[in-house]
Amino acid sequence: MITKYYVVITLVFTLAILFSSQTSEDRPRSALSRSFVDNKNESRSQQSAVTDRSEERLNSDGTMPGVTLRRTRVYDAQGLQEPKSVLWKTKKLFTRNVDRVLLNIVTVNKEAFFQEGDMVYAIDLQTGEAKNRFDIDKVHFYSPVVAGGLLFLEAGEGAFYAFDRRDLKTRWKIDKEGYRFGVNSSAVAYGMVYLGSAEEIHYVGEEVNYSRKIPKASVHAVDALTGAQKWMVAIKGWPTPIAVADEVVYFGDEDRHLFAVNAKDGQEVWRFTASGNIGPPAIMNGRAFFGDEGGNLYAVDLKSGQATWKAAIKNKVRAHYLAAYNNMIYYGGMKNGIYAVDALTGQEKWVYRTTKLCLAPVVANGAVYVACRDNTLLALDAENGQEKWKYKTSRPPYSHPVVGNGVIYYLDEEGVMYALSSS
Repeated sequence: MITKYYVVITLVFTLAILFSSQTSEDRPRSALSRSFVDNKNESRSQQSAVTDRSEERLNSDGTMPGVTLRRTRVYDAQGLQEPKSVLWKTKKLFTRNVDRVLLNIVTVNKEAFFQEGDMVYAIDLQTGEAKNRFDIDKVHFYSPVVAGGLLFLEAGEGAFYAFDRRDLKTRWKIDKEGYRFGVNSSAVAYGMVYLGSAEEIHYVGEEVNYSRKIPKASVHAVDALTGAQKWMVAIKGWPTPIAVADEVVYFGDEDRHLFAVNAKDGQEVWRFTASGNIGPPAIMNGRAFFGDEGGNLYAVDLKSGQATWKAAIKNKVRAHYLAAYNNMIYYGGMKNGIYAVDALTGQEKWVYRTTKLCLAPVVANGAVYVACRDNTLLALDAENGQEKWKYKTSRPPYSHPVVGNGVIYYLDEEGVMYALSSS
């Protein structure tokens, strides 16, 4: 009798395994390449696709040009005492793109990723060895974003890619006919990639007024593992880099607006209208901070969508990228120097003068780090602006400094990457 029960149980268990295996093989698989325009039905079908639960909380916090999802440009690192040695430097990796004024490096674990021209580079942070570099059909990529094992890149030929960052094989690709994807705009959170795209405009003849042509554009949320679109919001003109905080996505357009939309479904929470087109928002302590094209600074309350203050300051914001840290806002001005503003009032706190313009600052452990065109790297006290150290570089820096593990990394205009140490 007992033997019969064992036979029945074994038979049922075997059938269950076979059924489970068969249904697993019949599940729809994500396509390698899809188009928002041409394959809408396929994208909709993918929205219900099974997601890998181990990766559904994918996010790019700390591994994107804005450093954090909130675009604060703050590194979670100990900082660096005065540099005294070069740990390593690479050979010349590229020839500078003369149209670009700033190159972004992102780091994850023991690797650094950056893009120049049609090449993407992966650098070993311990040795300086170029582990990988690749191009695809001579496509111009833009600043990479890393989340988990995936590397996301916006491409200048109207596509957006997800690569496996370990072997650089394509996981999926999105094509949007007649559109281009926004430079440095994407962010990854809640298992979704938030990215912007805009219609390509082809100018013919000198009679075209370039400043008046605003393309149709949109911000999308797509599944980070499959590329399937979840939602889309239409806007006017290129979106700013996207910030994410507390399940809300923040971005600006080319029609003077700052948007707040629900990260899950794309429903608008509020929109704020500035005096001019705005730069990337930085999120800190319940407020969004940003500059506009007129050089003004704003603080907007995240709950109400209303301005807390607007500062029409003399040393207008040159670099749209702001650093937000410990109730202070830092930026490079239209005049030579680095500036700090009280985030609660908009009042200027300190100014550090330089002989040439500086790139956008970053912050780590109470210090503001900045690369300037006069061949210097600077570390300033975040509270009072006092100089901690100044390091003379052999050539003008071509990237903002990256801070980590007591080391500073940067690229120069000759295509050489450096690792500086205080030892």
